[in-house]
Amino acid sequence: MRTRILTALATCCAVTLSGCTPPQDTQSAHSTTTEETYPFETWESPPKPSMIPLPPDREYVEAFDKFDPNNTLYDLCDTLTPEQLADIGFEKATVTSRDSSPFIDCGMRELPPVKGVDGFFNVSTHFARYSWMRDHGLIIDATFPGIDERIYFSNLPREDENIHCDAAISTKHGRISVTFGHTGKAKATKDELCWKAYEILEKLRTKGNFT
Repeated sequence: MRTRILTALATCCAVTLSGCTPPQDTQSAHSTTTEETYPFETWESPPKPSMIPLPPDREYVEAFDKFDPNNTLYDLCDTLTPEQLADIGFEKATVTSRDSSPFIDCGMRELPPVKGVDGFFNVSTHFARYSWMRDHGLIIDATFPGIDERIYFSNLPREDENIHCDAAISTKHGRISVTFGHTGKAKATKDELCWKAYEILEKLRTKGNFT
């Protein structure tokens, strides 16, 4: 499953997940329950809320000007120090990728490893616009109640879509996104995947003051 996920993500990385380099494999303890029990159930955290539909007339205003030659991307991969990342329970796990598209991309992982979690995080910034992603069927037409209305969610349009979710927000220096991809045997729900991506996105942009 992991191979199929990463192949699909790489296909759209320039305009959606921007590089999609997963962190290096780490071993994580699986739940001692049956395979039918999703590993998220072992997490010692508050219950995760359910997503609600987006308004049908939703309009999204980008905070960045893609065509401004002087605009530069926020660098979530290398601006934050290892100590700052550790403060929010995270660490960089792969070398930063950059190209002239432009995009900045790297893999990260949680510290310490979370029992029962079998997956990866991809962190990126680029100039992909909400309207392009919506027109290509990548937007998830749902959000969580009470969160910043600028945050939105997306994934690749595929039959087994419940294997990853991308949480993103448009800032003055590009689209910041965090993808959480699940590679375990048990099947995740969309709400579980998207909430995990959202949690990490909020921690990163708050710590780095990315607006």
